Amino acid sequence: MLADWNDERGFGFLEAGGRRTFVHISAFEGARGRPQQGDFIEFELGADDNGRPCAVAATRVFPLHVPGRPPSPPSAHRGRVEWLALGIVAAFAAWVAVAVHMLGVSGWVPVWYAAMSLATFVAYAADKRAAVAGGWRTREAALQTAALLGGWPGGVLAQQFLRHKNRKSSFQLVFWLVTFVNVVVSVVLTFGWPHLAGLLG
Repeated sequence: MLADWNDERGFGFLEAGGRRTFVHISAFEGARGRPQQGDFIEFELGADDNGRPCAVAATRVFPLHVPGRPPSPPSAHRGRVEWLALGIVAAFAAWVAVAVHMLGVSGWVPVWYAAMSLATFVAYAADKRAAVAGGWRTREAALQTAALLGGWPGGVLAQQFLRHKNRKSSFQLVFWLVTFVNVVVSVVLTFGWPHLAGLLG
């Protein structure tokens, strides 16, 4: 949580895990609006030019409601993006069901996607807890690799329901790129499955 914030000077202190961590306004990536005291912040632990610990890659999770300060209104654009992301997951689930029941794809395919999605969701949840507490974080490369291997539906659900990694543009760009690659490979293998089955049979 952002325990202290000097908006005029653009810096403050985060309180997490019983310790205070310095944070500068420049650490907030793509933030909408200025951070305020009481906001819950996700961040990574880094160091400044003098080697002192400080927060980097900070993101406002959601503002804590403070009496006398109106809560931030929900963004209509953000709502449309969330529904689009969830719609993509639903459409892909329907596609996998059709592939299994009508195109002869192995029933292990949906099991694999479900298992990878669950593992990815758990990884996001653990990383979010670490971000809020200022603990050790899960590497972004690990989350992206899990998405590439089929866990991207779980990643989408975690981003929307846990509000984690859904505002960092650089992460989102890579995430949707690996998701596209996974879906394309899935479609190609699906239409090529009868031919591959014939060769293996």
